[in-house]
Amino acid sequence: MDLLSKITVLKETSGFDFDADLFVGLLASLVGKQHAIVTVDGDMYLDFAEKMILLIASNIFGFTTTSVVCAPETTSEEFANSMLIASEFAPGSFSPLPSQMHDNSAEYPWHGIRADTDQQRGMLTQQQRGLSSRGQKFPNLVVIRNLDQSSNYVQAQLLEILRTKKLVTSKGLFMTPPSFLVIPLLSKGNMRLHLFPYLLDHFFISHNYEPLNADESSAKPGKWTPLISLPPTTLQCLFSVKDIESLSSMANSVCISAEMKRYMHDVMVFLRMHRAIRGGISARASKDFELLIRCLCPLHGIGFATPSIVVIAARKTYSHRITLATAQDERSVLYGSEPEALSKFIQHWTPDLVLDDVLDTVPAPM
Repeated sequence: MDLLSKITVLKETSGFDFDADLFVGLLASLVGKQHAIVTVDGDMYLDFAEKMILLIASNIFGFTTTSVVCAPETTSEEFANSMLIASEFAPGSFSPLPSQMHDNSAEYPWHGIRADTDQQRGMLTQQQRGLSSRGQKFPNLVVIRNLDQSSNYVQAQLLEILRTKKLVTSKGLFMTPPSFLVIPLLSKGNMRLHLFPYLLDHFFISHNYEPLNADESSAKPGKWTPLISLPPTTLQCLFSVKDIESLSSMANSVCISAEMKRYMHDVMVFLRMHRAIRGGISARASKDFELLIRCLCPLHGIGFATPSIVVIAARKTYSHRITLATAQDERSVLYGSEPEALSKFIQHWTPDLVLDDVLDTVPAPM
């Protein structure tokens, strides 16, 4: 069954007309075991987008979820505690380790992610499940609102969680679960101004969510009514961990030909050398670029990379990582360009326009 047919079946089974593009973005992140950013074009869409994400996670994937709202005065301890939820398991309890969760480091050499296991008993320990003596744990999915308004300490705390997959608080040590997804929900354009570049670089993809009737808000600024009604939260697993692990296994075996490798390399080089980009593109971004291509191929029902998938992956991987140059640090200043002329040249560029320019310039293999 192809992905479109699967999505249609999921909508009918769940009775939930969820956004297919948003679902695919979350699924690709889960297949790659990475995290994603979701943006909206206006603050009026934030509440609806948050509910849509949480419902997809709970009603389709069967995930436990929570939502965190940041503010400038939020402390690191408050932020950390808000990411935890009450556990339904008794302290000290154990759960059998599903066969899909065994060590996958050999299967996924490009990102080296593995699930820590108790090799002798095949069980997840209390800390590995994210439990503490106080009966709290990490949920499977965390939506973070207003992360761009948070302090540097909060952003550093989140970066540490993403890197180490654990949290140390006054309550104890918490480990993230094997299926764990952090999604900052932001207004488009704010993230590059107020978030650490290192933190942005740890997010796999960015997806801009547009409701079906978003055009109506342009006629009445500040007013918008959702076209669809959202169902109540129901914790049901219609797309299982086994399905996700099967897609991950197929992603590992995706064939990327020499011509496609060259095309990907050309895209990366043109981005690094583009006049409107400051600081180039990180090595982690290039690694995620290939990983996303591998994740998207099985979602499209193919076992090999194509130019169209490379284009999609480039837009999703690099959009939130691009830092635009200014008239003062644009490289042609070294050769005598006038700052006034450069200001006019730079001001019309956006990350999306830079990507359009690069993808239009780099010839795709035939």
